[in-house]
Amino acid sequence: MSYFFTIWHGPSPLSNAHATSEYQRLMAAGGEDPPAPSIIQFVEAIEQSYPAFESSPILETPLVRQAVGASISFSVSPNATNDVRKLVEEVAGELGLVAFDPQRNEMIPSAVSLLRTAEFDLPEAAHLPLHLTAVIGEALDAGETMAGVVEQVQTSFYVQWLVQSGTLTLEVQGEGLVPVDMQLDDEGRNQMLDLGFAEYDPNWSIHWEDGIGSLDQAAQILTHVLVTIRNLPTGSPMRLQTFPV
Repeated sequence: MSYFFTIWHGPSPLSNAHATSEYQRLMAAGGEDPPAPSIIQFVEAIEQSYPAFESSPILETPLVRQAVGASISFSVSPNATNDVRKLVEEVAGELGLVAFDPQRNEMIPSAVSLLRTAEFDLPEAAHLPLHLTAVIGEALDAGETMAGVVEQVQTSFYVQWLVQSGTLTLEVQGEGLVPVDMQLDDEGRNQMLDLGFAEYDPNWSIHWEDGIGSLDQAAQILTHVLVTIRNLPTGSPMRLQTFPV
């Protein structure tokens, strides 16, 4: 049985779930476009790192022939999987490409194994909880101590979370840490308290012992803070960082 890898040029997905959706979209789109320059770079870098790769029996067909447009999918023999995975991770990382493992439905490296940064535009309020649930949920499922930060690029305003031993803690940047013109008025502060946040010291915070059971609620709360209380407009450039602690 062969083992498949897929690499593509594009924004870094926000989570393994997001990457899986993008992979499915790429596979459904198909196409016959010639390989994009970034994918040609990937092929050339792979061959330079492993000169025998192109003619090696671990490949079912020559590597470059499996590239279409801004993506490439290829299969290798099972006994080469670990070596090729390490090589794919290294080369794709150097070139800023997304590497994906369809068997595990996760990015290479996984979204919960090391520091990751992804740039994105703030989606509509109806869609943001889906991404937040996926990102935080993957950290909870991994059973590792993980932190995440979502920051508005223009203002550096941030929200963050910590997953530890099944618990979940949310924090929102406190009023003493933001510019005066961004600080909440009494109504905004009351809204934060009504959501269950403890008064900022220095950040607003809320904690759940049952992280998984509170996941949907946490995603809705963060969305409400960003979109309704802080009034960040749809399309705002945002930055996501996730990392093990």
